[in-house]
Amino acid sequence: MKFWSYRLAPVTLPVTGVVIVICLFLVHSYLCNHWQWIFWVLLSLVNVGSGAVLGVFIKRLYLGASKDPLTGLYNRRCFYDRMNYEMEKMKRTKLPLSLALIDIDNFKTINDTYGHLEGDRVLVQLSGIFKAQARSGDTIVRWGGEEFAIILPETDKNGAIACAERVRGLVEGSDWKYIVTVSVGITTVCQESDAEKIMAIADRALYKAKEGKNMVFFM
Repeated sequence: MKFWSYRLAPVTLPVTGVVIVICLFLVHSYLCNHWQWIFWVLLSLVNVGSGAVLGVFIKRLYLGASKDPLTGLYNRRCFYDRMNYEMEKMKRTKLPLSLALIDIDNFKTINDTYGHLEGDRVLVQLSGIFKAQARSGDTIVRWGGEEFAIILPETDKNGAIACAERVRGLVEGSDWKYIVTVSVGITTVCQESDAEKIMAIADRALYKAKEGKNMVFFM
């Protein structure tokens, strides 16, 4: 697994700490009467090194908990944190916030006909398209199964629709062995709200888009 090492952190860190303490005790016993300053230099270096190692483990713990292992996108757990952050920013900047929900049309048919490995390949390739079209401040989330969400800060209705149509067109025009299209539901908020309400509106818009398939619907 890509982030396998975070699983070992609870074991490796205490064991490493015990080994370091024993080694330092032995070194201190030998040097305390001769070159004590060397001991303090070594101790400082160990502290710096341990902090760096701990930082790497913490980062990997976070990534393992917030990223989807197949696509590398943020997962549902991270979605609400990002939405709450962007809504707080919206209140400060007075700029609109948009949310797009994306669903792969007839994805079950792809899985049933070509197998789940091929279905995974579609998910990964679509994720690449989404990443390529996203701006640096956008957040792309694999919501679950064949559904994705894109949080679009500082984006009004027209900007969100343009982004969604661009993504929809790129998916439709990509080189597939079979027909792959997406439906997109969008909503935009310009005043205080909460993530659940915004999600519910975007979900209704997605439902309307899926009635026609391969289309964008704004609500």
